[in-house]
Amino acid sequence: MTFGNILYEQAEGVVTITINRPQRRNALNIDTVNEMMAALAQAGADDSIRVVVITGAGDAFCAGADLKDAPEMSPTVAHEIVGLYLDYVLAIRSVEKPVVAKVNGLAVGGGCCTALASDIRIASERASFSLAFVNIGISGADMGATYLLPRLVGYGRACEILMTGEPVDAREAERIGLVNRAVPHEELDAATQTMVERLSSRPPLGLKFTKKALYSGLDKDLKTEFDYEHFAQVTCLLTEDYQEGRRAFFEKRQPAFRGR
Repeated sequence: MTFGNILYEQAEGVVTITINRPQRRNALNIDTVNEMMAALAQAGADDSIRVVVITGAGDAFCAGADLKDAPEMSPTVAHEIVGLYLDYVLAIRSVEKPVVAKVNGLAVGGGCCTALASDIRIASERASFSLAFVNIGISGADMGATYLLPRLVGYGRACEILMTGEPVDAREAERIGLVNRAVPHEELDAATQTMVERLSSRPPLGLKFTKKALYSGLDKDLKTEFDYEHFAQVTCLLTEDYQEGRRAFFEKRQPAFRGR
């Protein structure tokens, strides 16, 4: 598939999806959102892909929804637009492989939610995070922010971030758990690559079931979650990857997982 607003690069089992609108600080218009969903689906369906990385071109990660391209809002259009952007967040969460947000700069609104929906967030010290929906007269309940943010930083901090619309710098984001790592800008590529290599070396089926259990468990009771863990672990114990991992453990070497 040909993309006009993003870059889709594949190498050594890793897909990097770059929002490529630097002249608009990688703001998300409708075409870009549709391309991102198509790219995520393509990466998710490719068994050769182990990890997906999302980043932005130039100095920004993503400046959120592109208000310049926003259509006039009738009730019908408003329903469609809000639904489309929620579908985009679900598309990130639905990838059954690790998704790493490489946050190279500004992450505002939908850009911040893109990072929140990813599994792991590595941020440059130049990055900042803002969910400033209230500052333009709309609700902070947008693009999954009220669901995703409190699960990372707690309800108190989520209330402050969403109700004030004030930005959070990278170091503070790391301190409160909004990102996993904040690193000097010149180390961002290396830090992301290190994480990608660690994830790529893990068993694909094991990661798939781990990711599903982590997210589904947020909204399940303990017994229901144990039922899923029972299914997932039995499935993994019957795979070739488990046999390889067990052999490698006793032979004191790194396992070579193959996703089966």
